[in-house]
Amino acid sequence: MSDMTNRSKTLRSRVIERIADRLTGGLCIAVLAGGLATAAGAASFEDGWAAFKKGDYGTALNIWTPLADAGDAKAMFNLGTLYDQGRGVVPSRKQAVDWWRKAADAGSIHAAHNLALAMISGDGTKQDYDAAVKRLTSAADGGSVRSQYSLGKMYEFGLGVSRNTGDAARWIEKAAASGFHRAQYNMGKRYRDGDGVSQDLARAAGWFMAAARQGYAKAQNHIGTRLARGEGIAVDKVEALKWLYLAAGAGHKKAAEHAEALAQSLSDTERQKARTMADSFEAAPNDVF
Repeated sequence: MSDMTNRSKTLRSRVIERIADRLTGGLCIAVLAGGLATAAGAASFEDGWAAFKKGDYGTALNIWTPLADAGDAKAMFNLGTLYDQGRGVVPSRKQAVDWWRKAADAGSIHAAHNLALAMISGDGTKQDYDAAVKRLTSAADGGSVRSQYSLGKMYEFGLGVSRNTGDAARWIEKAAASGFHRAQYNMGKRYRDGDGVSQDLARAAGWFMAAARQGYAKAQNHIGTRLARGEGIAVDKVEALKWLYLAAGAGHKKAAEHAEALAQSLSDTERQKARTMADSFEAAPNDVF
């Protein structure tokens, strides 16, 4: 096998790992309105949720299992999550995937998303990019923000679909418009570089700012450098230093270097103002541009 082929396979593996790593944050317990009616005296989905919140996972399991067997998609999804996380049961990715598949077939977009993750990584089920794209598309059309972002990544890397940066940007921007900080940061880079969209430095700065306001360190570094240079946004070196201080405080090494360099060009009063602003910063949930 040639070195070129080996390098290609290694790069593909890294791409898959990168996508899977970014998607696992979608694993959660969903509490949705509605559900199947229960017989008088029978435990409800909400009873299981109350037990789960108390850390009584065994009781949650016992309540949700008969509901799942009766066709409750929420209970199916949550059972899958219990098996995936090993809460109240011996962890089993295969059983988690089996429950997510049943829940997805019953209409759960959360389950469809998690099932797609498993299909991308091949963990608990056969690796199948084509099937993963179908599940992600269904969930994305149903309003799953993480699935919109993930589907965009599949188009970006050409996994299960033909590589198309325009479609990648279209799906990722849907997620960004709903406030997903990773998608906002991604769109900032796309508008900066003209990747799948027309280059627009003002829009790039706007998306970086939206993600920065949510506390995303990578975006804080980017908006800080743009404010310092006046790239797509008016120059404001004190505001720039604030964002760089915040990113550096979160462990972003380049931001720390940028902050040190910028601070040298400012007065003591300006540096102190930037520090005070950083210290009083509170992340804004679900900020949008």
